[in-house]
Amino acid sequence: MAKLYKLTASEIRLIDAVMKVSGVKALAEALGLTQATVKTHLHNVFRKTGTARQGDLIKLVAGM
Repeated sequence: MAKLYKLTASEIRLIDAVMKVSGVKALAEALGLTQATVKTHLHNVFRKTGTARQGDLIKLVAGM
């Protein structure tokens, strides 16, 4: 998936966390990042994968 969508290591970490928790605040706490950083990573992941929401991203990952 990382190669297919040209994802960074941080973006892969975020996707892994999205599979376990939902919501920007929970993701930020789980990853030890600020909410602004999580939002930036999510925006980049959504753009690269063609998804628009965390639920869409989960479906994409589950389908792989």
